[in-house]
Amino acid sequence: MDYRKDIFSPIADEFDEFSRRYTSLFSCENQAVDLLLKFLLRRKGKQMRPALVLLTSKCFGQIPDSVYHLASAVELLHQGSLIHDDVVDESEKRRGLRSANAAFDNRIAVLLGDFIVSKALKEITATDNLDSVGALSGLIGTLSEGEITQLNALGQDNLSEDLYFEIISKKTANLFSSSTSLAALLSGASEQEIKAFHTFGLIAGLCFQIMDDILDYHDTDETGKPSGNDLKEGKFTLPAIYALNSSDRDWSSHIKAIRGLYATPFQIAEVTEYTLSNGGIQYAENKMQELKKQAMDSLPAFISSDLRKAFQSYLDLIVNRQK
Repeated sequence: MDYRKDIFSPIADEFDEFSRRYTSLFSCENQAVDLLLKFLLRRKGKQMRPALVLLTSKCFGQIPDSVYHLASAVELLHQGSLIHDDVVDESEKRRGLRSANAAFDNRIAVLLGDFIVSKALKEITATDNLDSVGALSGLIGTLSEGEITQLNALGQDNLSEDLYFEIISKKTANLFSSSTSLAALLSGASEQEIKAFHTFGLIAGLCFQIMDDILDYHDTDETGKPSGNDLKEGKFTLPAIYALNSSDRDWSSHIKAIRGLYATPFQIAEVTEYTLSNGGIQYAENKMQELKKQAMDSLPAFISSDLRKAFQSYLDLIVNRQK
């Protein structure tokens, strides 16, 4: 099913306008910086967050100029956070291509990430709305807090589903919820409507990260086996958390080794295989379906049928996507 057609049909002209504006931000008189910006521009993703910003604003009529600045700001902040994440995780690839830290080095990657975040702050300032500026500035701290919480979890022996949701809320879902709530705010929504769209965005972000974590257990083209990158990085995500916590076996030595980053390939393979064969993936998929229903139920009743269909397709695209 072509979910993207349903998503982008109501905002086709508006998304073209956003794309034009966003692309114009990736240039600099400094040739060294301009080269780095062009490197990033060639690696832009599906731009799911700007689409969500525009869909939300469209519910209230014509999209104001401030919302285009918001859409650029959230996408820039997302891109900047990915660059920093790749440095922290020592990742060599992003979306199948070389990451900035692999293409250049950590020093340049960190500075490039900072440069992109500064552009995000400039764009949110252009909304001329202090609440939006404060919210996005606070979000930068929340993203960092989520990363610190995740790194701190490496020293813990127990697996907590509550901690998992706390981390993905801060690292992933809050950027989605900011996209929807701030778009509603800038479009003249009531406080109740802003809260409703905040809930939708938060749940969409949770589903997005859960699906990312499920995909880590999918077979890779290169090996025909699950990549297991999360476990190799010491991260226990929802499928493994559920499977191991539901097991009668004592997995503490495996958990300690994986989180200590000294696990053997055999230990990682054991946890991966146990997760796959003991309901971990099914549990995560069921959780996404529960969350999807909650998200759709949270939307205000006044939304038109074509926009409601777009939001439904947005969730469907998230939970049915492949790498």
